Amino acid sequence: MRVPQVWVILIGVMVTPALYSWFNVAAFWDPYENVENIRVAVVNEDTGDTSSLTGPLDVGGQLEDNLKENDQLGWTFMDAQEADDALRKGDVYASITIPPAFTGDILGIFEGKYSEPELKYQVNEKNSAISPKITDTGANSLDAVINSVVKEKVADAVTKELKKQGGRLEDQLDSAQGNAIDAFDETSRTLDNASNELAGVQQKIADADPTIVAAQDTLRSVDSSLDTAQQSLSEVQSIMTDVQGEISTFATETSGAFVDGTGALADGTASANSAVASVAGELERANSTVGTARRDASDALRQGERTVEQLQGMLRATALAPGATQPLQDALNGLEERNAENRAILDDLDALGTNTSESLTALNDASDALEQATGQANDSAEALHKATGETLPKVQAAITRLNNTAGGFSGAIGATRNQVGSSITLLDGVREQLGKTGNVLGTFESELEETADGLNTAKMDVAALKFAEDGSLLDTVTSLDSVGISRFVASPAEVNSHAVYPVSSYGSGMAALFTNLSLWIGAFMLTIIFRVEVDREGLRRLSVRQALSGRLALLGIFAVCQAVIVSIGNLIIGVQTVNPLAFIGTAVFIGISYVTIVYSLVATLGHLGRGIAVVLAFLQITGASGLYPIEMTPDFFQLIHPLLPITYGVDALRETIGGFYGTFYWKSVGVLGFMALMAYVVGVLLKRGLANVMRLVNEQLDGGELIVSDRVEVAGHGYRLRDVLIAVRDQDAFRDTLDHRWKTLRTNYSFLLRLVAIVGLVGSVVIALLAQFLRDQSDILFGLLCIWFFLIIAFVAGLEYVKQSYRHAYTLSELPSKELRDELSTTMSANSMPRESSEPESTPTVSSHIESHQDSTNDGQGSPS
Repeated sequence: MRVPQVWVILIGVMVTPALYSWFNVAAFWDPYENVENIRVAVVNEDTGDTSSLTGPLDVGGQLEDNLKENDQLGWTFMDAQEADDALRKGDVYASITIPPAFTGDILGIFEGKYSEPELKYQVNEKNSAISPKITDTGANSLDAVINSVVKEKVADAVTKELKKQGGRLEDQLDSAQGNAIDAFDETSRTLDNASNELAGVQQKIADADPTIVAAQDTLRSVDSSLDTAQQSLSEVQSIMTDVQGEISTFATETSGAFVDGTGALADGTASANSAVASVAGELERANSTVGTARRDASDALRQGERTVEQLQGMLRATALAPGATQPLQDALNGLEERNAENRAILDDLDALGTNTSESLTALNDASDALEQATGQANDSAEALHKATGETLPKVQAAITRLNNTAGGFSGAIGATRNQVGSSITLLDGVREQLGKTGNVLGTFESELEETADGLNTAKMDVAALKFAEDGSLLDTVTSLDSVGISRFVASPAEVNSHAVYPVSSYGSGMAALFTNLSLWIGAFMLTIIFRVEVDREGLRRLSVRQALSGRLALLGIFAVCQAVIVSIGNLIIGVQTVNPLAFIGTAVFIGISYVTIVYSLVATLGHLGRGIAVVLAFLQITGASGLYPIEMTPDFFQLIHPLLPITYGVDALRETIGGFYGTFYWKSVGVLGFMALMAYVVGVLLKRGLANVMRLVNEQLDGGELIVSDRVEVAGHGYRLRDVLIAVRDQDAFRDTLDHRWKTLRTNYSFLLRLVAIVGLVGSVVIALLAQFLRDQSDILFGLLCIWFFLIIAFVAGLEYVKQSYRHAYTLSELPSKELRDELSTTMSANSMPRESSEPESTPTVSSHIESHQDSTNDGQGSPS
């Protein structure tokens, strides 16, 4: 430390990693501020076109004018050949060509000829990996510009057409207003007439009800008279039967009995004729009453049908709103249904009148037949005294005919009574239907009144339109701003962006990644500049944990200095932070954690640990989600993302830059600290177990005289105490056993190496072929290939270590007796140290084989003194 040159190196170690962060943060401070320097060639070959809607239009020319005012990219306007040459030479990153028929294809949609317009976009991806993405964004923005131009043109044309038609529409509205008022007046008068006619129909329906009731009463009287006549005819039939019996039994008393029978027959016949006359009279009166009711109901029905026809014509002639027309139409439909039902009832009444007349005729015919039969019976009685024997059969035949006639007449009376009952029931239905019709007409009349009121209100509203302030709406149409409307249609919405955790610049956003990589690189540099192994001169009882802790403390001091320098430098550059002390403190904690992890790898595995640290640096650039969101990376990096230390270092620093949320900061710091602690613990444990392994590896590297090797500090020469004891007991036997074991390994060593090489190559080829067919699993196969390489290397390293272990043990068999006893003393002294001594306990050895061999060949030998 007293040499000035050392201080220069130490200062360089502390400052050099910070340069990586500073230069990158400054370079990435705002890269998108200079995108106008990315040249994009624009070739406009559009010839324009015209349509009846938009008039002349040149979308290509408007697009070119728009791009000349756009600084999103470096738009450069060229002809086709010049643009192609510039693109191939790399003078421009991309070219966009507007074809000649571009405007025509756009306007074709207004003529029913749809042909999607296309822009020819070419990009030279050889120039840069990022520039194509930027030019792609610019090309996509042209689509929005084209849509805006077309929408603006169409909206402007439509607005101008609306303004042109505004005056004509105003005149048409005035004419329509006058016509509407006249139509409302005519409709109102028609509704008044219809209402009056409905009132007359309702009155006729009300007047028909008493007539129908009287007809029902008359029919009930007719039914009672028919019942009396039917009973009388039954008595007559009974008397006829008795008369026939008397004639057969008392032939000798024929004259007197027959005279009495004739008298009884005359009386019965007179009674029957009287009943028939009464029934006939009642039927005539009922038929007359029913005819009167039918005529009144028919007049009312015809009046209702005329009213419905008038209302239907009124509705068809009047232009009412659908909401006002539908209730009236429904009511008219109901009236038409009622009229149809009433018409069917009137037809039934006509049929009833016909049946009643036929029944009356049948009654009269039966009465005449009865009188004729009675006359014949009287004639027979007069001739009885003259020729009883001759006329008796005739009398019996006449009585039989009279009995049959009475039976037929009784049947006719029964049928007439059925017709009378049906007529009474039918008249009840007529009353019910007329009542319902009256109710419907009443409802329809009230709806007509409401419709009339609505028409009057509408008429007043239409008349008031001329003087209402809302009439200025038409003036608004005629004074539309075509420019403002077209601009609104072209871009109707504006996105209002708001950053939840705002970051002032792109450089501030990238500072978390570059700072973490600087600290990782700084920790790696410390393991290269400083010796990893502790010099044990004068420290014979120094344990592994003490050695690692002491060297780690020294490296940690420099890691703190690196973190302070890089974080303060970032703040000076202008990196945003919500808390400068938290930013610096977090960087210090990250630096200590990284140096712990890297030093544990190097101290345990030497050059292999350094290689792992470098590989981790490569993986963490992408896998730590520092550049892109982890969801955009392949599955392999998403899988290892939570296992990488820089993941949590970047998250912690981002919290100090953009703002804290909950316990996310402490979670990141805690996980990173846990990783560092585990690296230290595992390093202490593996250091003791792998000391001899690393010593042999470094001896091989030193023998090659090409790669710098580390001197691994172990007690003595690294021999196992058990091997030393066996060699002291019988050095020759120890040598013989080693020769035997070494001969087997030496014979198969080359074969095993070739076998491993072939297996490794075949496995690699198989995985490569699988990657060709399973491209969606390429990330997993890449990880599998890395594991396969690691297994091959581990096997070769293990095989080499076994070989070197035999060689190292063989040197023990060649030591002179005095040096062998000195080595025994040194090894026993090293094994008397604490458990954490640097003496390894897991060194591969053949002592068990030697011990077994010695026990079988030298049973009588004792331990050396």
